[in-house]
Amino acid sequence: MVGPSTKNREWHIAGAKMTSKKRDLTRKAAIRYLTPSCLALVLLLAPFPTKAQYKGDDIPGFLGLENGTQPPPGLYLGSLAWVYPTDTVKDNNGNSIKLPGSLTSTAEIILVNLVTNYKLFGANIGASAGFPFIKNRIQTDSLDLSTSFAYTDMFLGVNLGWHFKRADVMAGYNLYIPTGTFSPGGNDNTGLGMWGNEFTIGSTVYLDQKKLWNAAGTFALEFNTDKSGTNIQVGDLGTVSWGLGRTFYKNVSGPIPLIMNLGAAGYAQFKVTGDSGSDIPPALRGFKDRVFALGPEFNIYVPKPRLTFLVRYEPEFGARVRTQGQTVVVSVAWVAKSLVKQQP
Repeated sequence: MVGPSTKNREWHIAGAKMTSKKRDLTRKAAIRYLTPSCLALVLLLAPFPTKAQYKGDDIPGFLGLENGTQPPPGLYLGSLAWVYPTDTVKDNNGNSIKLPGSLTSTAEIILVNLVTNYKLFGANIGASAGFPFIKNRIQTDSLDLSTSFAYTDMFLGVNLGWHFKRADVMAGYNLYIPTGTFSPGGNDNTGLGMWGNEFTIGSTVYLDQKKLWNAAGTFALEFNTDKSGTNIQVGDLGTVSWGLGRTFYKNVSGPIPLIMNLGAAGYAQFKVTGDSGSDIPPALRGFKDRVFALGPEFNIYVPKPRLTFLVRYEPEFGARVRTQGQTVVVSVAWVAKSLVKQQP
């Protein structure tokens, strides 16, 4: 838990020397007068706002280059490793709060993605599911965590994908299901104890006729129920993911070339509304956290085994009332079954 350390306090009384009786009476009167004010100051000035900022289900950093593009029709299976080391918590003014030690949160997610040839409003209909395992899932902005690698909250999603001459557009909905363990106030929770609803809209724009240069952005808005067993509701959460990259092709045996993408990717995550609920102290309500990240990404599609390999590194900056660390993502995806219709 983040809070003020306990320190010995000395009383300094100016003036002439008093008798022990008078000194005791003065001390008692001062305590009666100062205690309510001191307690109020502790609540308002101590770094408690960091505890008020509860995490949402959307862990930033999972999207990068061409994030507004739905893949071609097919069944895709993947595995994604996410690593987040941090030793820093920022207050509402951007100052670092001194905390002992550090924390590394790690996750392994099994991904299933299906893109069909069925159309709705001219878009391909797709669906996805994530089965995640995590160690040291950050619940608030405290580094006081110690959990083993265990199953956490899974998600299911549906999406629509449009493909135009110089741009792709993708819209979707994700449901986060509280399948991880959760107990109020525990420091060994693997889940967040709440249902999450997230709506997304994104686009990839191709900056030249050959579609070698691409710029992409996706906005996600998350709404949550109360955390189980509490009257705490995590504020609405906005996440923006972006990428700017260059595509390279290399001919190999077969009709499909080797495809490589190199560029910069980043994200911004912020509370649209503050955390609320009667279990949050009144002095701590209304704070809105934020963080930014930017770094390189490289991915490559190898056609013969039909595998895509990806690595992304995004150091964070500009955090407020939340942790600030580094996001590392490594993933592999396999085209288990192509559903692309062959042209006659």
